[in-house]
Amino acid sequence: MKKYAIREISELTGVKPVTLRAWQRRYNLIEPERTEKGHRLYTQKHIDLINDIQGWLGKGVSIGKVKALLESGKQAESEVSANMAHLDDVEPVLDALASLNKGKAETLIHSVLKEYPLNVVETQFIQPVEQALGLVRQNLRSLQFGLFQTLMLTKLNAIIEAENKAARSGKALFISVQGSVDVPSRIMALSLVEKGCKVTIIDEVEDLSGLLGHPCLEEFSTLAIYSARAINESQMAAIQQLETMISGELILPELLQRLKR
Repeated sequence: MKKYAIREISELTGVKPVTLRAWQRRYNLIEPERTEKGHRLYTQKHIDLINDIQGWLGKGVSIGKVKALLESGKQAESEVSANMAHLDDVEPVLDALASLNKGKAETLIHSVLKEYPLNVVETQFIQPVEQALGLVRQNLRSLQFGLFQTLMLTKLNAIIEAENKAARSGKALFISVQGSVDVPSRIMALSLVEKGCKVTIIDEVEDLSGLLGHPCLEEFSTLAIYSARAINESQMAAIQQLETMISGELILPELLQRLKR
């Protein structure tokens, strides 16, 4: 039976190594085998279990409740709403942001990023928090949203930096257009890191034409370009030229994909 190291399992399932360790140590969900030196080894059975865990998380079940559901079997599925919109951590984070309690909000964000896969973090934590903040009175919303963005960016950047050190599946160049340093940009960059890429991030790029014919571009197997808003004609022209020039993969967010058509 084929066995996988934790990095291989992470790339196969999309679950960060730190999250896999948390599922083992804190929640006793996964028990990998061990080498003589103590390194974790996983099998197809573990992969299937990880996929089952992600299935429950995708239904909105908090990680602390997954073990009981796994043990009780499929009949428990009817007891869980398939439309649960957010993690239990959303309300405590909103309370912490409302009181400008940086320490509490930081601790909660750290826990969520450690215990949940990126897709769950994005759809069941970040999006509900931002939607709720959108209902706050404008002068207070600016403060609370600013604190949330600051804490999320700091943590996401730290994760990217740490995971970059163990990257083993090629190099990716991540470019964010001027005025586009936000949480979605870092989620996009982190998704590349989780695929095993070593990501070089360059922010606040106004002129994309500098990439055209750049001698170092071929060193990267992936080029990702992010913008939070519509770009100008010269920037789009540069992207279209890059698409025909590079031998690797070009990744664009949905907004730029629509504009390019």
